[in-house]
Amino acid sequence: MRKVFRFCIYSLAICCLLMSCNKDKEETGKEAIPPEKLPVVMVHGFLASGDTYEQQMLRFASNGYPLDLLYTYEWNSLDVGGDSQADLEKFINEVLVKTGKTQVDLVGHSAGSNLVYKFCSTNWRAEKVRSVVLLAGFVQPGPAGTEKIKIPTLNIFSPYDKIVASSGPIAGAKNLNLSLKDHYQVATCTETFEAMFQFFTGSKPATMEIIAQENPTISGKVLSFGENLSGVGAALQVFEVSPATGLRLRSTPDFALTVNEKNEWGPIQIKTGAFYEFRVTTGKAGDRPVHYYREPFKRDNKNVVIRSFPPSGSLASLFLTSLPMDDGQAVHAFFGASQAVISGRDELRVNNISLANDKFAAAANTTIALFMYDANNDQATDETAISAFSLFPFLAGVDIYFPATEGAGSRFEYNGRVLNVRNWPSATEGVSVAVFD
Repeated sequence: MRKVFRFCIYSLAICCLLMSCNKDKEETGKEAIPPEKLPVVMVHGFLASGDTYEQQMLRFASNGYPLDLLYTYEWNSLDVGGDSQADLEKFINEVLVKTGKTQVDLVGHSAGSNLVYKFCSTNWRAEKVRSVVLLAGFVQPGPAGTEKIKIPTLNIFSPYDKIVASSGPIAGAKNLNLSLKDHYQVATCTETFEAMFQFFTGSKPATMEIIAQENPTISGKVLSFGENLSGVGAALQVFEVSPATGLRLRSTPDFALTVNEKNEWGPIQIKTGAFYEFRVTTGKAGDRPVHYYREPFKRDNKNVVIRSFPPSGSLASLFLTSLPMDDGQAVHAFFGASQAVISGRDELRVNNISLANDKFAAAANTTIALFMYDANNDQATDETAISAFSLFPFLAGVDIYFPATEGAGSRFEYNGRVLNVRNWPSATEGVSVAVFD
């Protein structure tokens, strides 16, 4: 067992190495990208999914990009033995066939930037790419492409990035230095959107905001946490909930869906301004449900990713082995979908307990997900760190007791926004996740 654990940590270390507002002046003599809109394919980073780009896709759509030109490539960043370049090529080929185009604009964040850069290092792949955007990645020797095919490259980085601390300008690329943006924000912030839009189109976006639509239509995928493994056949129930309590407004789901062979669910049309709970069950032996509580959706969105428990024995399942199976207590998680929670910069409170401190939200950890439960089973809140999460970036754990009594809930406050979630009994109903856009 120790050998297996050491191998897992070694694999994670390798992946971390791969991962790994002031504007610098342009350092490139490349011609401007033509204004024709091409498909944009966005590649996420370590432990992430395509919803890294959810808000960016909505900004593109708010500026006239049709959703059928915006795509995210889901890959398993923990699979060091896989052929992600070949899989990415297959995905891009499918996008080109679907859109009738001959090239894509390609974006990669963190470990995804390394994948994108390597993908473009062979001529037959490089010719399918018009331009490349590298976000929060290691410094590369030059722009993407080959000796024969030079690809215009936009490189965006931040000195505040604590995950890839050696990021910086790339000679021959267009470089953008963002101040005070954490590793995840480099992919999600409005400054990055503005730079990408102008790079792809030759003009500035008309708006930096996400323009609201009445009663938007949403859809997405179900994938396993960490590894993005198949969600085929999973059941997804969607309930409208009270914004004041997180409790369901109706006992029956507003929508009951089955995930298809492409891991997709929907589309469904939801209410403007409404809060929703998404309950996903895989139907596999030993799996528990996961409940996602979301802020109101602003406009049509095809990139809503719902994560299920990873399969038993998978590498990602090591993260979650310590989660209790106890119907006397609930397990909660915070997920920052657009930025980390950073001590001294952000405010995160759960049931009036302040968690944006150096113990759980140190800048060096770049905490995206924070798990909360009574780790020592003493039915008390100790506010101690849960050691199971201390070996990994982006994750943290804190001992908080949430009694799973009927109708009980918890209040999440993050930088002035509020989500209320129900305290579900963890043995039968798994984990509740509060997602802040």
